[in-house]
Amino acid sequence: MTITARTPLWVAAPALLAIRTDDFLGRWREALKTLDPEDIHDLRVSSRRLREGCALFSPLYPDGLSRVIRRVRKVTRLLGPLRNTDEALLFFRELCAKLPEPCGEEIDAILARQEVQRKDEHQRLAEGLEDLDAAKTSSTFARAVARPAVFPRPDVAVDPSTPIASFAAVALDERLADLLALAPAARHEGAVAAQHALRIAVKHYRYRIEILSFFMIDGAEEVIATLKTYQECLGTMHDLDVFADMARHEGLPPECECVILNVIAERRRTSFACFGELFGEHPFELIGEEVRRAL
Repeated sequence: MTITARTPLWVAAPALLAIRTDDFLGRWREALKTLDPEDIHDLRVSSRRLREGCALFSPLYPDGLSRVIRRVRKVTRLLGPLRNTDEALLFFRELCAKLPEPCGEEIDAILARQEVQRKDEHQRLAEGLEDLDAAKTSSTFARAVARPAVFPRPDVAVDPSTPIASFAAVALDERLADLLALAPAARHEGAVAAQHALRIAVKHYRYRIEILSFFMIDGAEEVIATLKTYQECLGTMHDLDVFADMARHEGLPPECECVILNVIAERRRTSFACFGELFGEHPFELIGEEVRRAL
């Protein structure tokens, strides 16, 4: 099916959701088969993209795609702990190779505990993905996505005949508004909670643009790349905050804890400086204007 800017919403939405659903289910099967860290990461990203697609088009569905959203959220949450452990292992392994003794020995102990935890989470993930049943989920999703409202009705928040481009303009501005509201607080270096919230908002905006980028003129790829850089920068700061919290609760000797926390703090300062430069070069207001021009 060819979807253009003029395609009615009730025609475009099921087709676009089907693309995201197929990607999600394919990556689910692959991750269950391999349990490879990259495949698990790809499934987690795909699950978030599908959730954003469901949130985007939920006003068109009488049930708001609630069953689909709940099932996808279960998969996303199932994947989270293993991803976090993998990131911690990568970070502390790299740190262990650079720090002098006795910090190396202390980090080795952290790594050993994380490896045990990873094995437990690996098993839990395999069992969880198997229990959720990709085949059953596939048929459930197919039925739900194929039933948008075709005519205006009281329990549907949008006119199904609205051209997809008109709907997209409003939907993208809604996500942009979230960024604009969060950005001022997040520009303060110590505003960890605001930066975490902004990271999530950037993801939502980026995924929404990706879903709708098929009918945008030149500029969508550059905007998506910029948002991905924002996401990576904010994600690095978030991970470092998590690692710092881990170091504080591992019962390390004070001198080793201090060394590790100083390394983390220095890296976070570097990441925050990168965030500040990015904000100066690509403010969200300008990104929003670029998106509107591309529609």
